[in-house]
Amino acid sequence: MKIGLEDLKRLKNSKIINERYIWSARFSGVSIDSRKCGRNELFFAIKGKRFDGHDFVQSLLKKSIKCAVVSEKWFKNLKATEKRSFRKSLVLVKDTVKSLGQLASNHRDKFIIPVLVIGGSNGKTSAKDFIANVLTQKYNVLKTEGNRNNELGVPLTLLRLNRKHEIAVVEVGTNHFKEIDRLCRIVKPQFGLITNIGKEHLEFLKDLSGVAKAEGELAEYLKEVYGMLFLNNDDKYLRKYRSYRGIKRFTYGFKRKAEVRGVVKKINGFYPQIEIKHRNKIINTQLNTIGYQSCQAALSAAAVGFYFEVPVRSIKKAVTEYKIESGKRNQLKNINGFWVIDDTYNSNPDSVKAALENLRSFKCKGKKFIVLADMLELGEQSKREHNDIGKIIRKMKFENLFTIGKDSYNTHTGSKGVKNNFYFKDKNSMAELLKTMIKREDIVLFKGSRGMKMEEVIEKVFGSNN
Repeated sequence: MKIGLEDLKRLKNSKIINERYIWSARFSGVSIDSRKCGRNELFFAIKGKRFDGHDFVQSLLKKSIKCAVVSEKWFKNLKATEKRSFRKSLVLVKDTVKSLGQLASNHRDKFIIPVLVIGGSNGKTSAKDFIANVLTQKYNVLKTEGNRNNELGVPLTLLRLNRKHEIAVVEVGTNHFKEIDRLCRIVKPQFGLITNIGKEHLEFLKDLSGVAKAEGELAEYLKEVYGMLFLNNDDKYLRKYRSYRGIKRFTYGFKRKAEVRGVVKKINGFYPQIEIKHRNKIINTQLNTIGYQSCQAALSAAAVGFYFEVPVRSIKKAVTEYKIESGKRNQLKNINGFWVIDDTYNSNPDSVKAALENLRSFKCKGKKFIVLADMLELGEQSKREHNDIGKIIRKMKFENLFTIGKDSYNTHTGSKGVKNNFYFKDKNSMAELLKTMIKREDIVLFKGSRGMKMEEVIEKVFGSNN
């Protein structure tokens, strides 16, 4: 990737200070992290919740970089002597976040390649990684790193596009209406996949219909550009897109008739054995990742692979050998004889239910322990949703439940009747009791929203080098 002066001039309502210093410059990349910004990278000063990138602009310009994109308002508030002190270039814009998106969108326009956007309530990062792994068998793929799926991560992904790439797989996330629409207008995909519709961000999206509307913005965009939707035929909220005019569909599913059909044959210990069929092509394999969510991700990846004519053997190889890349997402670990499911990255009612279903299906020699923290951003529905999780745990006849967090007290009360049902106000107390109760060959599920930092409990129980 190379960004030059002509690209900066194309930013809306921008003004370049000291243009002469970059008239022949070609920037090798874009950075929003002052700690990692390279000498030949263009720095975007972004104001976040904890840090303001503008606080580091002057030191970066003095030490290394040639140019920074900054807020026009920030520059106006500088003293006259500070403005005159700049011996390198500045690009003044009204909104650095929007300008980052515009730069990325302009850069994306330089490439005529298929672009697939992946959204959904649960499993989109796993689906993205599975799909990219399948497509890599035939193509040079650009994909979102980790879960950088917001208004900053998506543009930074696009700005990594280069002439070697043959296809792009971009993850998008949302917790407010119109976010996915804005991201799609930056990415300009011709293809899309929505993993499912579930109870996410109810504080802002209110209910499942609201979630379906927010996630469905991807399908609405594809309809506008006559694009293709890879359709999960099992999800009742997504099935409405089967009859959408102006949008092409390629269906997959386990429960309903679809162009690519999957069957979960059994769970072999922890790992699912599945069969995937498309016309006269059949794949039988055992996944290297745990849980039914992995089956969904593998099936969606196979569907994308079939559509883009990846050889069947290559699809099988990719879904069979794939291992989770993004940390703290449904990872199975054996730590000194203890089985640990580290699912501490995020949590919502549907993902917790799926984790409990998985835990119930797993076969292990020891006992099963559930360690849960708050599911955040559920708004007025938080008390009921946490209480319902407790009822599910009791109904599934689990015997060992540890909960922590203000909202999770409702999980504790909802699970009355569970044999060992403990509620904690601090992680140290939780970890100490858990250490005394677990034995080798036991399996422990850790899950909570990102803000709860449940990986800290894992570290307290098993050590920092687990």
